[in-house]
Amino acid sequence: MPKTCCAVGCQNHNMMLKSLSFHKFPKDQERFNLWLTALKRDRPDGTPWIPTKNSVVCNAHFISGKPSSDQTHPDYVPTLFNYNTNVSSKKQQQQKLQRHANALKRKHETTPIVNQVSECKKLMLSPKQLFPGNEENIQPMYIAEPISSYKNRHGFNKPTEQPEREMFFKEISNLRDEKDNILIENQSLHDQLVKSQLNSACVENNDQKCKYFTGLSWTVFMSVNTYLSQFLTRTPLTDTFSLRDQMFTTLIKLRLDIPFEFIAHHRGIALSTINNIFWRWINLMYAKMDFLIHWPDRETIQQTTPGIFKAKFPRLTSIVDCFEIFIERPKNLQARAKVYSNYKKHSTVKFFIACNPLGVVTFLSNAWGGRVSDNELVRSCGFIDRKYHHPGDQILADRGFLLQDDFATECSAELLIPAFTKGKKQLPAKDVETSRKLASVRIHIERVIGVMKNRYTILKGTLNIVLVKSLNDEVEESCFTSIDKIVRVCASLTNLGDGIVYSEN
Repeated sequence: MPKTCCAVGCQNHNMMLKSLSFHKFPKDQERFNLWLTALKRDRPDGTPWIPTKNSVVCNAHFISGKPSSDQTHPDYVPTLFNYNTNVSSKKQQQQKLQRHANALKRKHETTPIVNQVSECKKLMLSPKQLFPGNEENIQPMYIAEPISSYKNRHGFNKPTEQPEREMFFKEISNLRDEKDNILIENQSLHDQLVKSQLNSACVENNDQKCKYFTGLSWTVFMSVNTYLSQFLTRTPLTDTFSLRDQMFTTLIKLRLDIPFEFIAHHRGIALSTINNIFWRWINLMYAKMDFLIHWPDRETIQQTTPGIFKAKFPRLTSIVDCFEIFIERPKNLQARAKVYSNYKKHSTVKFFIACNPLGVVTFLSNAWGGRVSDNELVRSCGFIDRKYHHPGDQILADRGFLLQDDFATECSAELLIPAFTKGKKQLPAKDVETSRKLASVRIHIERVIGVMKNRYTILKGTLNIVLVKSLNDEVEESCFTSIDKIVRVCASLTNLGDGIVYSEN
């Protein structure tokens, strides 16, 4: 029957080499639990793995090549596993075995203390009794007096005087106080060290610090972490880098745009590991938190629209605009031409965004090259659709969005933009008043974009090309690139934070 080692990452089986040996789990329950703990193996759903009667561990996980039934032996429990980054060298492993062998040797060489003999004086044993037939060559042997009589004769059992006893008690009390003070100081230094590190413990139960590092309050941060952690399986990395700290590190990158190199150096982890953690959590948040960007129904919009907005625009459903993010200049000439923005005079990617009157992001397009016009982006992203707009809906936009006919034709909605002064010396008083009313409300989309960029400053800097579209995106030919995931995650987290419109009360 084929046998395969059940250790995580081990692919040894009995069809490979004859030198391999396989060992079943011990029957002793205590030792069985120690083996199970050493394996650190979980099921794909995160529940503990339970071995069967056919589960075996190969000899590659024991220092001596086989388990030992001696509790003091290093191979009483398997110790050599792939997840253990602190595996000792072969020389150190041999030293462990040598130390155990020396301990056994000393144990056998040491003779137990003989039971005390009844108190008596020196006793001479007759040579005839000890060595019959060799009396001439053997001198008489003596046994020393018992230990108890020796103690009594030299005063070891002498009762301690009262002052001396009090001095001993005082010294013991001082030593205990000193030990307690050292333990308290040690715990205090440990707490200071934990708080000084860049992990979630330094912002625990502190909303101000948590908002600075993550953009979320502590309660919201823990709620999001609890929700997302259920979709992740446990890995050996989580023993040293918890899921909460992994999410905290990802949000720090989005919030403060700290280089991966600095985070890897500060955490003492490889740069590639930090990079993998970041994209693992970005993909998870993109997949599981994208529901936060959704188009609300008509009743919800009417209930949440501030009263001051209803007075000016009673059928207002959304405010729209476009924003751009700087990126590095691509090496490909065709790509360079598509992303160059004449407005920003830089290589950029452009997004179309819409928010409701309350300031919540309700629509976000995919990334486009900075060269595309606002009108073309709106037509191509699918925003002009009956599933978003009902007849008579009002949509506020900047004067660059010349799409009144498109909205009226497709979904009978009304696009409101400020009046133009082109070809006029002065605007009529009615157009001036209408433009002022429109601008006072339309500015909210600018504030939403500003809040998102200021809260997650990774959107303010010049993004690396790898963050725009990675090699995996090209291989998988996904319609969502890396920059799409990052921006949508930032928009989702912005919706979880404090809004831009507050209650009149």
